This record gives sequence, structure tokens and C-alpha cells, in this order.
Amino acid sequence: MITIISHFFLFLFLSFYNGKIFLDITKHDRLKLNFFEISLFGLIVTSFIAQIINFFCPLNDYLIIFNLFFVLVFFFQRKDKSILSLRKIDFINIFFLIFVILQIYGSGFSDDLDHYHYSYIKNTDTTNYIIGLGHLNHNFANSSIWLITHSYFNFNYSSLQDIHIVNALILYLFISIFFKEVKNIISKKKINIFIPSIFFILIFVLVKYTRLKEFGIDRPAFLIMFFFIFFFLKNFYGKNSENQINEKIVFLIYLSIFIFFIKITYFFIGIVPMYLIIKYKKFKIFKNLKFIPIYLLIFIYVLKNFLISGCLVYPIPSTCIDWISWNTKENAEKWYLLGEVLNKSWYKYDGILNELTYSKNFNWFKTWFYTTKNELLEFSLTTFLALVFTIFSFKQNSIRLTKYEKNYLNTCLKIFFLIFSISIFVFIFKLPVIRMAHYLFILISILIIMKWFSKFNLNANRFIIIIILLFSFTFNISKNLSRISNNNFENNPHKNIQAFKSSQTKHKLGDFIYYHGWYGDYPAGNTILDNSLFAHKKILIFNMIYKIN
Repeated sequence: MITIISHFFLFLFLSFYNGKIFLDITKHDRLKLNFFEISLFGLIVTSFIAQIINFFCPLNDYLIIFNLFFVLVFFFQRKDKSILSLRKIDFINIFFLIFVILQIYGSGFSDDLDHYHYSYIKNTDTTNYIIGLGHLNHNFANSSIWLITHSYFNFNYSSLQDIHIVNALILYLFISIFFKEVKNIISKKKINIFIPSIFFILIFVLVKYTRLKEFGIDRPAFLIMFFFIFFFLKNFYGKNSENQINEKIVFLIYLSIFIFFIKITYFFIGIVPMYLIIKYKKFKIFKNLKFIPIYLLIFIYVLKNFLISGCLVYPIPSTCIDWISWNTKENAEKWYLLGEVLNKSWYKYDGILNELTYSKNFNWFKTWFYTTKNELLEFSLTTFLALVFTIFSFKQNSIRLTKYEKNYLNTCLKIFFLIFSISIFVFIFKLPVIRMAHYLFILISILIIMKWFSKFNLNANRFIIIIILLFSFTFNISKNLSRISNNNFENNPHKNIQAFKSSQTKHKLGDFIYYHGWYGDYPAGNTILDNSLFAHKKILIFNMIYKIN
């Protein structure tokens, strides 16, 4: 428990001041972010920086210590030490802290880690980028920035625990941001038209995101995506100066590229900043100096992909450069097709069709529906419940929306409908996996909510809102208390992992030693390389795995 609490506060402290320092350096002073928003952005900034650092050195414990030293120097030079001010801490902050601590303590070993997550985290913890790393495991070529975030925010002795702590940190910041907005608004007579959507997302997350071990890389991306929606709805409602617009668009771009860096299938979120850039014609992409860090981040991302996989954006085969010796184009072509087939429940199919025929013309739908129907029903019911709660929590008064408010609402409806249309197309024809598509339930619900409350201003039904929030938090907490009780009040990921631990085998590629198996020594992967097809050499500070011509 001491490890959980101390590491949680350490990571929160570093995230806040990393965000604060970055915002100060880049002069984003018009954003007026609160503590929780700065901390969430600081977590994102730290991930960007970690992605750059890993070119030159491992993301080991020394970096956390150096980061802490750097932040403390900055902290003691400032007069504003709000993060440690007792006046800034109230009951609700303590409650949210207890809330996420229970989630951490109720999380043991996550079986998702043995797919490739933990081995990638372990590799980046202990070595810089390996050229051709994708040959050890094709999933390594995806190189999600969220796994890099885990590599940075952990200590070797508690890495299995720190995975849950980082996931809990992003959940804590998300809930604090959304709850603070709902709390501030319901005390007013007139409710902004975006508040019901914010309230719905909060309830959906509280009821559905009860288990940290299920986070993987998708749910953190969803939480950032939901914050992205929150920031857009809140900050582009009302009048903004040109400078404010510029800063807010840049901020949204940071969020959107981070979501894309987590998983490229969430590319559609970039539609919002693209629309804003087109709308505000005075926003100069190539003349705005605040775009320089964004250009650098995109370049770093492409360069990292190039080194690890030989592709600019893996696993899109057309972006792979097949004349370089370490390219993984064959893997990209294989998994670009096979991934679609597997996502359509091919592993449950027992008919006579081959993979390609099965995946076409909705031949897959019956098998997929049989496999997915329980999960689909569960999410549909959760969404419906959160929608009903939201509709009963706000009531329309007799005052109609102004012309400006109607225009803003119609604009939001068009944008979210476009995003939903693209998303549902990708879902149906390429990635029909519910766990990767929570945002579909959110987007369709936002469209319904905005249409439902589209004519009149709103009042908050405070009593119902309080009851619903109490129910949602109680439901979430009870699930984790039950898990803690079932584990005999013991939290020991290292002990729990023994039942799942895979045995590693040691292999050599020339002088390069690697391991087959996901847990233990490093670098690890799930592939045994054929020495007649692959070789190893050292280029400057990089190990390189390449194909023999």
C-alpha cells in the first residue's frame, strides 16, 4: 500500500510540473488550465519526451530520479507551490484518491500483459530503440506511446504495480476534470449546452471502467479522447480572441497526435483540429512558432517507426520501405490482412470458407455476432442507462437558445456525426472489436443528447444528479471491494503472475542475445529468429536486427 500511494503522488507531482514547465516555456498562458488539466497534459508531455529520450538511452529508474531533481529545482524557485497547498485539497479530492487506490489494490496481474505489452515495456526500460525490433514481435512495430509512458513511469522493483498506478493516475485526472466541471455548472441557473454530454461521459466511465487490469492501451486512449471532446465542447463555446483560438487549436493538436500515437486506428480524432484550422483562416500552420514542437514530435514518431519496423506507419504496407535490410513489410502485409480476419472472429469460425472469403461480404457477421453479442448487449445497456440518467438530470426551461448557441450546436452535431460515420465505417469493415470501439457508444450518445436538448436552455436537476453520481461511484467501488475481498485483501502482482509466467528460452543472433518469452530477461519477444535469414550488428549506439540478402 505504501508503494501504491507514494508512487501515485510522485507520478502526479512529476506530471503536473512537467506540464507546468512545458506550458511556461511554450507560453501557452491563455489556456487557463486547472491543476488536473495541467497534470493530464503533463502526463502527455512526459510521454512525448520519453519517446525522444529512448533514442539515446533506456527509460530506466535514473530518469525518474533526474526528473524529480529537475522538478524540485523548478518547484523551490517558484512562489506558487499550489500542488502542496492544503487549501487546495478538499473532501472530494481525498475521495477520488481513495477511489483510485481501491482500483489499484483490486488489480492483480493483467493477463493482457503477456501478449506483448510487458515485454515491450521491459525492453524499453533496459535498452534504447533496437533497429528492426519488430522482428522479435510484430506487435513491437506498433510501438504505442502508452507503453513508452509505462516504461518511463515505473521502477524496476515495482514495475508490475506501477502499470496499474499509471492507469489509475489517468483515470483520477479524468474523473477530477469532469466532476469539477459538472460541480461548477450545476450551481448556476443557466447550463451550457455541452454539460449533459460531459455528464454522460462521466457516468459511462464510472459504470464501465471499473477494472484497471482491462485498460491495455485502448482505454487510456479513450480517456484522452473523451477529454479531447470535453475541451473542444467547452473552449470553443463562446467568444475567443485570435490568440486564444490559436492556443486552443494547438492544444487540441497535441491531444489528437497523442491519441494517434497510442493507436493509429483512432486517426479520425484529427478531423476536429483540421476543421478548426480551416474555419479560422487567420490560423497560420506554417508561420505559427508554436507548431515547431508539433513538427518535431511528428518527425520523431516517424523516425522511431522507421528504425523499429522500416515502415513510416506500421502496419500499413504501403508505408514500408522494402529496400532497407531491417524492414518488416512482410509482417505488415500479413498482419494487415490477418488482423482484420481475426477481428472478425475467424478463430471461432468452423465452416469451409478460407480467411479472405470469410472476411468479405459480411460472411463473418453471424460468427462475429455470436461471439460478441454478450459484450455488445452489456455496452448497449450501459449506454442506454447512462443516457436515461442524463436525460432525467437536466430539464429544458422556457428560454430558447440564441442564434449563436444554435449555430454552435449545429456545428458540433455535424462534426460529431462526421467522426461517427468514419468511425463506424472503420469498425464495420476493418475492426469490429468492441473493446477498441467504446468511443462509438460515446459519439452516438452525444448526438442523441445534443439533439434532445437542441431547442431550449437547460436547468440542472441537482437532486437527481447527486443520486446518480452516488450510485455510479458506489457501483464502481463495490466491484473493486469485492475483488479485494476475493483476493483475501492481498495485493501482490508478482505472486499472482506465477500462475501465468511463461518460461523463457535464451537465443543468440551472432553476438546479440535475446529471449523467447514475455516475462523475465531482455530483450524479449515471441519469435525465434533463423540465423540463416537474420543477422545482427552494432551501428553507433544502436543494436540492429536485419535480414540477410
